[in-house]
Amino acid sequence: MTVPTSSSPSTARARGRAPRRTAPLSADELRRDVATAIGVAPESLAGDTHLVHVGLGSLEAMLLVTRWRRQGIPVDFAALTGAPTLDAWHRHLDEAWSAREAGAA
Repeated sequence: MTVPTSSSPSTARARGRAPRRTAPLSADELRRDVATAIGVAPESLAGDTHLVHVGLGSLEAMLLVTRWRRQGIPVDFAALTGAPTLDAWHRHLDEAWSAREAGAA
């Protein structure tokens, strides 16, 4: 058995970790991630749907936050749970990404 010595994207995927993102999460990616987390079709989620009312619990939200943070997306759990709609989440994620990029410059 060989043990990988590098942390290449293929190695990260094999361990269940997504590679770090180079672009913000798109609205479609966000919709797919949330729909998968709660077991519904992405097209069933309108931007203003209250996500708690369609099955998003704190565990699912935390799993999403953890996944996105591992991808390098700066996300605030409290901000998401305070406004649980796709539209609000996408605004938060875009603003956080922009702030991160501004801080890196």
